[in-house]
Formats: sequence, structure tokens, C-alpha cells
Amino acid sequence: MSGARAQAAMSSIACPRLALALGLLLAACRPAETEAPPLRVDAIGAEAEAVVAESLAGTLTAIDPAGQMIPGLAQSWRVSSDGLSIVFRLREARYAGGRAVTAADVIASVERARQGRAGADIARLMAGVTAVAAPLDDTVELRLSTPQPEILELLSLPALAIRPRRGGSDTAGPFTLADPDDEPATRAEAPALPAGAVRLRRNPAFHAADLMSLAAAIVAPAEAEAAVARFNRGETDLVLGGGLDGLGAARVTARRESLLLEARRSVLLVRVNQTRGALADRRVRRALMLAINREALGPALFASTAAAPIATLTPPGLGAYDPPRADWATLALADRQAEARRLLAEARAEPAAAPAAPRPMAADAPEADTPPLRLVLAVPAAAASGRLVTAIAADLMAVGVELALAPRPADAHARAIETGDFELALDRIDAPIDSPLPFLLPFRCRANRHGVCLEEADRLVEQSWQAPTRAERLALLAAAERLWAEDGAALGLVQPLGWSLVSPRVGGMAANASGRHPLKNLTLTPDRRSRP
Repeated sequence: MSGARAQAAMSSIACPRLALALGLLLAACRPAETEAPPLRVDAIGAEAEAVVAESLAGTLTAIDPAGQMIPGLAQSWRVSSDGLSIVFRLREARYAGGRAVTAADVIASVERARQGRAGADIARLMAGVTAVAAPLDDTVELRLSTPQPEILELLSLPALAIRPRRGGSDTAGPFTLADPDDEPATRAEAPALPAGAVRLRRNPAFHAADLMSLAAAIVAPAEAEAAVARFNRGETDLVLGGGLDGLGAARVTARRESLLLEARRSVLLVRVNQTRGALADRRVRRALMLAINREALGPALFASTAAAPIATLTPPGLGAYDPPRADWATLALADRQAEARRLLAEARAEPAAAPAAPRPMAADAPEADTPPLRLVLAVPAAAASGRLVTAIAADLMAVGVELALAPRPADAHARAIETGDFELALDRIDAPIDSPLPFLLPFRCRANRHGVCLEEADRLVEQSWQAPTRAERLALLAAAERLWAEDGAALGLVQPLGWSLVSPRVGGMAANASGRHPLKNLTLTPDRRSRP
């Protein structure tokens, strides 16, 4: 036995009372993490996976409750005057396993994402990153082909979590997964957890662990209606990820002050398969576009005008982006539907015709006395989808188009869109960053299998990656969006509202366009009734 170890052993034998007293003193002074109940979260659908991923991820940048960018593993950053370089100063940080986070780890993580190993969508959004290097041990520089300030938000996503460069799953995020074999941390956690629930524990190695209020959380996947019911019974503190489903129940049954609504960077639209029958005719696609009364969708579906109508492909409020205005946007619905009937009659009378551009609209166009054009609309098998479909089906029937529904489970519906197995398909696109790119890139020739291909639009997107200023880059993207929208690549419908249910005991929640609510930002006021 070494001298130091022997001395320690003798001290522990000689002073048992002192050791016991010190232990009791430390236990009294230590924050009572094991006595505090965990935050109980029900996350709807895929939101559970997203919440857990964000809780585990250590990223260069992070977001505050209002969705603004704040330091993460990078304690600061500096953007060059031309916007083509961002230099990050790294803080001293460690992974949950104890290893130090290094600049080499950051470079490896960014390069993995650029190569598509964090997902194809992330790789497409990183097309403007030309190089990443570490000029100093605590410094990382990103070089860009065009000014892209939204890259800071991209770097805060769990997909861009910094991991050890030599592989492994060690993370440097605010939470870690609790060991399934651990005893419940509190009596409140003792009952059986919901199916699929994940228990999280605060990561003591996290660089800002001392600033976090939450010691633990339980995140469970849930269906919308069940999540609302559990919240109303007091079984959960927070419901995240609400959309169309469950909003009615949340409005009617939950306390008004508990409901948090937010206009997110999202669009609901109908994808159009341009390889299928009548939909190959641009006149038919334009007729569908003109017929829908988008202005009525927000109030009808969300009881709010904050759910803005979408006439093209992107929602309002995307940073400095100025989306194109539809050429028919100022016309009355009656005039639009009259033109839609004329276009359909013309297309059915001359199916081989393929005019380069639509004719000027004529409000007094005669109606065609022909049977309805029947189209199949693929939808996810959710109750709320039916309300949306009912609204647009009535508009289309008014111009001579009859919809048949093809409901599928959510996973099967997503696969159908990916493979082009549909005529029309209801879809939702969410933007992880404040940019029009997530809404536009899916319509490039090589990015879809439903026949949408405008080479000129693709060229404009490619040119945007070399634009010398942000304004020029966004103008090129707006020009591409106009081409896709006028071609009928998809039928924009409405900007959906997201919702959450928040207990009065939960602090740190604020509406934001990203729809992200990291658990590390939240606080939980103990409920006297839940204490042992």
C-alpha cells in the first residue's frame, strides 16, 4: 500500500465520527436532487425523439426560450465583414464520460455532417460551407461560399452535435440517459412509466450544469388526445409537439392560460405528381391552385388568422426573405374558380395541348358541362387531416374536381411521398433554420420522384450558393420559388400553428418560430402535494 493510501486508510479508521459528521453536513448542504420530482413531458408523435435528441446534444451554438441564438460549446463567435467566415472560440468543456471536447472533435463532427452522415437534408443545408479548420487549439473557423447567418442556427441542431472524432456515442449535452437499472430518483417516479418513456438526468459534466434548474425529466411519446387528457389529470407537466390533432381538445378542456400557440416555420401543402394522368398538364395544376380558398383555412382549422394562407411554397416571416407574390393573389375567389373551370374544360377538350404559359384570366369564363375530374389525395390517417381535406375538397368540387382519399399510417404516407406513389399528397414541411431553403430544396429535379423538374429553378438555387451578398442570394431563391409555384410543383395551403400545454409549475417556456423548447431552459416549481 502506498504512503498516501495508507495515511488515508488510517485517517478513516481513526476518525469515524468526524467522517460521519462531514458526510451528514455535506448531505444537508447538497441540493436535494433526489428529492425533487422530475419534469414530466408528453411529446406528440415524433416530437419525443426530437426532445430527447436535443437534451443529449452538445452543440456549438444553442437557443434560448425565445428561439434566439446563444453560446453553446462555443463561448463566442465572430462573423467577418463579408459574411464569408465565422470564427468560434471554444470553451473548456467535457463529454459525459470525462474526456475533453477538442477543436478536432468539432471539425470531425462538421465534416461528418457535410458528408451526409447526419442526414441528407442537413448536408444540403450545409452546401455553403466550403471549409472548416482549427487555427488554434480553442478556435474553429467555418468558411462559407456566400453569407449565410442562419448557419448559426443550423449548428444548434442535434444533428450537428459534437462527438469524439474517433467515434463513440459520448455526448456533451445538458442531460444523459438514466440507467434503466437505476432505482427511481423520486417517489413521484416510482409508478410505472408510460410505454416508450425515456428518463433523463442532468449531466454533471455539462459546461452550464450549475445554471440548469432541472435535475431530471421523463419524456414519453403520446397521441395528442391522450396527452391532453393526461395533462388535465395532472399526470404530466408539459405537452410538446401539438399540431392539428388534439388542438380542439386542448382548447376546450385545458385551462386557457396553459395553452401556448405559436406560428412556426412550417407549411401545409399538397404535393402534385406531375407524372400522373391529367396532372401532367400544367393547366390542370393551375386550376387546382386557383380553386382553393386558403384565406378560410386558418380560421376553420386553427380558429386563428395567425395561421396565414400560403399562396406559393414558403410561409411568411422568414428572416429577410421576400417571397414571391402569386399572380392571382389579388383576384376574388369567385374569379379564380371561374378561371379554374375554364382551364379544366380546355385541358379535357385538348388533352395533348401543353401551353408554355397560362392564358390571362377571364372572370366570366363559361362552365364546362362535363363529369368531375377524379383525383386521389393521399393523407396521413389522422382525424384532423379529415377536417383539412373536407375544406379543400369542397373548393375543388366547385370547379369540377372530385377527391377520393387514400389514408395511410404516417410512416407509410411518408414513404409514399418519398417514392412518388401518389397522385396528390398532403404534406407538411418544417424548417429547422430561418431560411427558405428547406421549403425549396425538395423540388429540385434530383430531390423528388413525382416529376417536378425545372432546370432553370435548379440553376437559380445553385447560383445562390455563390451570391456575394445575402440580399442577392435570397433574391435568387425567390426567383426559383416563383418558377416552382407557377408550375404547380405543389399547392400551398396554410401555415400551421403549433401548440403546447404548460403547467403553471413550468417556467422558461416562450412561443418561438422554431417550435423548439430545450428542457435545459426550463424550471419546475415543486408541488407540495408531490413531496415525500
